[in-house]
Amino acid sequence: MRLATPSGFASEVFLLERPDGDLLPEGPWTLVGDQRLHEAWTGAGLPVPDHALWVAVPEEEKRLRTVIPWLEHWAGVPLHRDATVVALGGGVLTDLTGLAASLYLRGVAWQVWPTTLLAMADAALGGKTGADLAAGKNLVGAFHPPRRLVACTDFLAGLPERHLQNGRWELIKTALIQGEMTWALDMLQEGPVKIAWVERALAFKAGVVHRDPREAGERRLLNLGHTLGHALEAASGYQLLHGEAVGLGLLGACLLAEDQGLKPFPASLLDPLARRLAPLAPLVAPWRDCLPLLTRDKKALRAAGSTEEAPAIVIHCILPRPNEPAVQRALPPQAWEAPHARLLSLLHQESLRA
Repeated sequence: MRLATPSGFASEVFLLERPDGDLLPEGPWTLVGDQRLHEAWTGAGLPVPDHALWVAVPEEEKRLRTVIPWLEHWAGVPLHRDATVVALGGGVLTDLTGLAASLYLRGVAWQVWPTTLLAMADAALGGKTGADLAAGKNLVGAFHPPRRLVACTDFLAGLPERHLQNGRWELIKTALIQGEMTWALDMLQEGPVKIAWVERALAFKAGVVHRDPREAGERRLLNLGHTLGHALEAASGYQLLHGEAVGLGLLGACLLAEDQGLKPFPASLLDPLARRLAPLAPLVAPWRDCLPLLTRDKKALRAAGSTEEAPAIVIHCILPRPNEPAVQRALPPQAWEAPHARLLSLLHQESLRA
């Protein structure tokens, strides 16, 4: 099924049950794929192009050093400007492949075939590519939209349950951005993830990205949960999966919004949110470890009136509201300290009830 996207949108978007080889590039192409998916790919009758790279890229290797051998490999083939690169894997691999495609020959076409729920729901759409630096998450990157996104649910069959749940948090994020309480509560219940949720999230993101492709305004809303989430993810030494960290960041954002005088979320949402996140409490880093990471967040900027002698940092924070769209506010990193403490308290309370 080809999803409806805004007229002129940079990427074609397909959501299928089984992979369809007819959606692969028509001209010359190569592939960067997760080595764990080689058997699933060939078993589905899909071709392996010449010079394909089958790689393993754990979260801690989301670095520039990972893509340099890929670029050298393409140059040695050589790969020309008319070629397309196909990325097959989760969000780390697709982010890096898109970045490599943006760099090679100053930009070659690429397709993304996401194989995790997290990548299908968020990372694969929108043209953001990136790599991490020691200072923080996704501090290097480029906007380079794929020509085509092909999400095949058959690839989810072999995912561990933790990774399926990991992707659920990006879907819940989409509901909270829109203030869709009923949808958020539905997704917080036990039970399998519904493909209709993925379709709905992709349609929403496509609209936002089309209106604000360079993240100058509305697209910043898609960072809900990511400000504190990125800090927690890095501070855990990446023991937290990205989606899990975003889930913790969502709860923190709900609490921060209340601290900022917005309408508080009811216990009917905060309790199930904390209940789902409670098993992650041992991986939540202390505030002293999070603060330095927040000050280096890619959304951080110098506050008005700040000087070299007395620098002050603010971060574009996304604050959710029950039954209303989320809003943006520029806040100092220290604003997250009280929500971080309350988040830990709620998680421990839920752990005691379990």
